[in-house]
Amino acid sequence: MRKAVGTHGTLHRVGDLQKRHDAQQTLPTLLCDGCNVPVRFVPEHSRPGVDRAPPLLVPAYIALQKGTEHLPRCRYNAPGHLQALLASGADPEFLPAVDDGKHELRLLVLQQALKRGSAGPTAVPAADPRIEGCLRTLADLLTLRAMDESDALLAAQLTLRLGKKKVDWANFFYALDRYDEAWERLGASSSELPMALLGTVRSHRSPQPGEPHGVTYLNCAPKYQQTGVADRRDFFEVSVGHADAAWLRSYPLGAEIVMFGLWRQGRSSTASRPHPTDPRRTITSVTHKLALRPSFRRQLTLVE
Repeated sequence: MRKAVGTHGTLHRVGDLQKRHDAQQTLPTLLCDGCNVPVRFVPEHSRPGVDRAPPLLVPAYIALQKGTEHLPRCRYNAPGHLQALLASGADPEFLPAVDDGKHELRLLVLQQALKRGSAGPTAVPAADPRIEGCLRTLADLLTLRAMDESDALLAAQLTLRLGKKKVDWANFFYALDRYDEAWERLGASSSELPMALLGTVRSHRSPQPGEPHGVTYLNCAPKYQQTGVADRRDFFEVSVGHADAAWLRSYPLGAEIVMFGLWRQGRSSTASRPHPTDPRRTITSVTHKLALRPSFRRQLTLVE
């Protein structure tokens, strides 16, 4: 959850609550903005890295108070919405039921459609009703995953499959704190991979005069990662490029979105600057890019 209401009906967003926490101000009593059950604010914090890796920064979020559950019709009631979606009779070749009582989400049909539609940034939205339906179903599932903030629920009910291979949810859905893992996975592959990334819109960049394709870029807040190397900082940035500037700008600054498609590694860049307090030292920043050129509008979904 990224927002909640106070007991007086005031809407509180995660960013505002983090600022109050940082200023050591009293935090309000919070309720779910969908069903008014008690929730709590969890501030930004670090967690230990794996195998001696640097600590990971976990973004702030809002969670249920222990012992509470969202009411059945609340939009945050991910289990209820998931069951309704699975029972809705979505495309049986895209989301079939299997023998063990679970369902499979077969990504190959979308991967093939995206490859056919990857003519460039001027590609038009899907005209094939079946592909539109598959993308709509996937968008609903990814929204549930974003709101639930864990792979556990969907992984217990849905097996991801790409052709003959099963795909772990951890290798498919990446939030901000795992952008580096997504970048590394792309680097280990010889082709673009179908993945979903959750991000917060930070900026829109218009094409410069003279640019041949006139592509606008939607950029998300990057992951900053300490490397354990003195005076080096790594950043992992997510960008979506498309010729339809109005479409990308319809996702406002601060909006949380899920972006699905065939991702690729962009070109990394290195910049250096003097240390702010010690002129003998130099700060080096390395920026790693994760890039998406969507073919269809439903590849981007607003999480509300």
